[in-house]
Amino acid sequence: MARVLLVTNDFPPKIGGIQSYLRDFVATLDPRDVVVFASTQESPAEFDAGVDYKVIRWPRRVMLPTPATVRRMQEIIRAENIDIVWFGAAAPLALMGKAAKEAGATRVVATTHGHEVGWSMVPVARQCLRRIGDNADVITYISDYTLRRLRRPFGPNPRWEHLPSGVSVEGLSPATPEQRAAAKAEFGVSGPTIVCISRFVPRKGQDQLLRAMPLVREEFPDAQLLLIGRGRYRAALERLAEIYCPDAVIQEAESIETALHAADVFAMPARTRGGGLDVEGLGIVYLEAQACGLPVVAGDSGGAPETVTGETGVVVKGGAVPELAGALKALLADPQRRLCMGQAGRRHVEENWTWRIMGQRLRQLMS
Repeated sequence: MARVLLVTNDFPPKIGGIQSYLRDFVATLDPRDVVVFASTQESPAEFDAGVDYKVIRWPRRVMLPTPATVRRMQEIIRAENIDIVWFGAAAPLALMGKAAKEAGATRVVATTHGHEVGWSMVPVARQCLRRIGDNADVITYISDYTLRRLRRPFGPNPRWEHLPSGVSVEGLSPATPEQRAAAKAEFGVSGPTIVCISRFVPRKGQDQLLRAMPLVREEFPDAQLLLIGRGRYRAALERLAEIYCPDAVIQEAESIETALHAADVFAMPARTRGGGLDVEGLGIVYLEAQACGLPVVAGDSGGAPETVTGETGVVVKGGAVPELAGALKALLADPQRRLCMGQAGRRHVEENWTWRIMGQRLRQLMS
């Protein structure tokens, strides 16, 4: 494999969607051929000492494509005999793509996630995307939705490759009856349970789940709602819960698998907000739920519908509470359908979304 330099602001020990994405993809590469150039986060030394590849830190919490950053990146390219520079988030650091080639890199790869869709709607930012595209050889995308939105702004030069996140199926499995009972007890729920796991932000639709619960309870009075996550929107959700579902459980969880084991249905009715600026790029948690053998209710935002098939989940309009409630009631009313959808979901993930599959795609890009 070629020598690869990953340039990114988004890398552990800080944890988030892009950070986890890059950490897990780097783990699929030969550590002898990888160098990471990342901004400094809290306690980076401990993390950096625990990985097999070399990590070089920019001495600030945010790395921008300034002349100083360019010089340091070029020094690393020359000193480490780098062949390929991989920008972990295209905007804005991949603006340094031309400089990477001037320092000796033979290929520039830039990864898009979802925020670039917002950039594409702002004239000045759109010009930046075109500059990135002019100097990138390959741009990766996480969903067909983002590809449709981004292909034109980045221009005709780059080749596009599908590189969504993988799912660690080894650490996620369908619950046994004993595991489901134990998980429900851990979170203090007992009846048919709807679970949502995500950051607490309006786009994810936890508020819509709360609003849907009175309609769900017209037919399933013992149905319960478990919202797992963190974020400043939590206080707003707790206020909504007082109105619509006072016994909703809203908390953090150490184990995603345990939280999913408490579920009879997984639901995250994501919706697009901000005139299209705030959109769901993909939604890896939908796949994690399917890996645990759960039927899924997904919102119609961005790439979210691409995570399910007609056999594994239901897609609803994230802003339509009656439609959401109807989908939840239909699943709660049919245990056999839930079982079949869960089994199909597990197969769907194993056949299309594992890290083995995605890692092979990345290695082909970096060969």
